[in-house]
Amino acid sequence: MKIVKNTALSLIFLIVFLSCKKDHSVLGVEVQPENDDVNASFCDTAILSGYSVKVDSFASFNDQYKFLGSSQDPTFGRMDVGLYLNANIPNGVTFTSFGEDANLVSAEIVLAVYSLNFVGDQSTPLTYSVFALDSSLSTNRLYFSNNDKLHNKNVLLGVYTGTYSTLDGKMVLRIPIDNNYAKSILNNPQYLVDNATFLNNYKGFYITAAESAISPGTTPSTHGVIARFDLADAISGFYLRYQKGVPSATKEDLSFKFNFSGTDALRFITVNYQPTQSGNTLLYQQLAGNKILGQQNLFLKGLAGARIKVQLPFLDYLKAYADTVPIAINRAEFVYYIDPAFASSVGTALYYTPPKLALLPLDSLGKETYAVDQLSNTDFLRYGGVYDATNNSYVFNLPRHVQAILNGKRKNYGFHIVVADPDPTIVVRRDNYAERVVFAGNSHPNTLLRPKFNLSFIKFTHDK
Repeated sequence: MKIVKNTALSLIFLIVFLSCKKDHSVLGVEVQPENDDVNASFCDTAILSGYSVKVDSFASFNDQYKFLGSSQDPTFGRMDVGLYLNANIPNGVTFTSFGEDANLVSAEIVLAVYSLNFVGDQSTPLTYSVFALDSSLSTNRLYFSNNDKLHNKNVLLGVYTGTYSTLDGKMVLRIPIDNNYAKSILNNPQYLVDNATFLNNYKGFYITAAESAISPGTTPSTHGVIARFDLADAISGFYLRYQKGVPSATKEDLSFKFNFSGTDALRFITVNYQPTQSGNTLLYQQLAGNKILGQQNLFLKGLAGARIKVQLPFLDYLKAYADTVPIAINRAEFVYYIDPAFASSVGTALYYTPPKLALLPLDSLGKETYAVDQLSNTDFLRYGGVYDATNNSYVFNLPRHVQAILNGKRKNYGFHIVVADPDPTIVVRRDNYAERVVFAGNSHPNTLLRPKFNLSFIKFTHDK
């Protein structure tokens, strides 16, 4: 059976390779003799196969921009994004004290919305719950998106059901915090001598909207919303509002803000992604292990919801051919077209297209690595991965990496397409884009939308 399979694949390669034509984009090729040593060719008939894969977890890095919310995408299913963070005494202040006669008026968490590029419908009210942490967060530790066991589910500090509001001219999320918890901070200065002491006693918060009742309806829209927040914005923080002396209308309202930024600040997100059978069947079954359905459509979701496994056996047979006839690669383009059948908006809910993607080679263990083309500034400028709104597509150009496969310096274990900035210094980040996209597969009814592998190369036929 294996012999028959290999023979069939070899035959397919031969058919594909013989269909390659002279590449007239190479200067002078149109006047070059057919039997010359340099033969420039172009091939676009190799089959790019693939399927969607669910992501178990990813590293969530400690920076100021973080997502939070819950969304019920009618295609992709439900995603709940939670947020761990700690509050810090600002500017390294020591021996903070509100005075013995300080009386709490209210307390709240305020998060500034960073971008209006929402996932879902911002008008959908969500139920946000705030829990106390069991253990301190460490800035020396890398946290992953499936780590949601650091808070005490029995210590609920606040609940808010509603939408975003405006504060000081900025769109914000405001969540009231339990008065008893806030009073314990206000009236216990022994825990405010410095930030380390404060964090040892008040370890931080976990915020989640996972209890929100949302659905993929359209009238009115109840999709939920996931937004990106700026935790270092001047308005973001944990506020204590209080008065000095006996509270009355004549007393001055005072306010103190604990920051979500600074040297000791720690922030990371959790992601729980659950595709449903009531959503898209092609996606649901692919994530359950059905690779064949990737021939119809390929699904890709930010926050590492889903990635695409790409396979190109053609490269193995091209490598075997190159062992006999030296080949120099000019271009090696992986082209993916968005399927317009999947709407970017449903009712008033929005599902934007990712601005950037990365195509990453895999090693023998199936782990993602960098393409050779990502590792130098000159090659990276041609690597691609940016959304082309004119052609509704993404193009990745990996000539250096394909050449390395032909030269035996790299092996072809396939690739992953992920929602991430293709810059090798940033691509490890999988929590900076929340958008999603659906591509046509290699058996899509519209042949113009099927993925393409465009190979431009030169054969040195008389070198051996």
